[in-house]
Amino acid sequence: MQPPPPRLVIFDLDGTVVDSLPATFACFAEAVAPFLGRLPGKGEILARMGAADQCIIADWVGAAHAEEAVARLYACYAREFAALAPFPGVVPLLRDLRASGRRTGLFTGRGRPSTDAMLRALALGDLFDASVTGEEVARPKPAPDGLIAVAAACAVPPAEAVYVGDSPLDIRAALAAGVRPVAVLWGTHQREELDAFDGLARAETVEGLRELLALPPPASL
Repeated sequence: MQPPPPRLVIFDLDGTVVDSLPATFACFAEAVAPFLGRLPGKGEILARMGAADQCIIADWVGAAHAEEAVARLYACYAREFAALAPFPGVVPLLRDLRASGRRTGLFTGRGRPSTDAMLRALALGDLFDASVTGEEVARPKPAPDGLIAVAAACAVPPAEAVYVGDSPLDIRAALAAGVRPVAVLWGTHQREELDAFDGLARAETVEGLRELLALPPPASL
């Protein structure tokens, strides 16, 4: 039996709504390389994900270099965000969810400054009823704090929400919060890790996500 359509759909940001992971990896590496004496690889960066981005960078390079490294991170973001774009079909999906009477939310591990900068650059801010970032919760993913906060802000019980994300951290956070997880595979760098979750709802395409959310195909132009 199919579960009932969710009243609230919460989205992760990077790799789910926006094709931003390559730029994020590049900016993390650029921020810390002078202080590590080398460029870190993608796997090393992924292993540190979870907390707010500026906190990751500060912790990585240490207190003596934190301010300079975070400034390098934001300078790189300012350059890279201008070239970003949402994944095709995601913006119509968000608009159609809202038109159908669903609430939409955002929970990202990013900090508030870079989250707002990205949403402004892509004109996405008005498509979410509530947003929570990694620096606004006591515990980062995979703790449930952010999802519980978004659900409370939207006045929807967690059991009537889904969390759409691209990483194992997203899935574990959803399960901890009592929110139904949905893995999207169009931007993930961790497909094999997602395969380890038995019975996980997955969407290879935005059209597949529409089906999982009981949302009709977009109207033809």
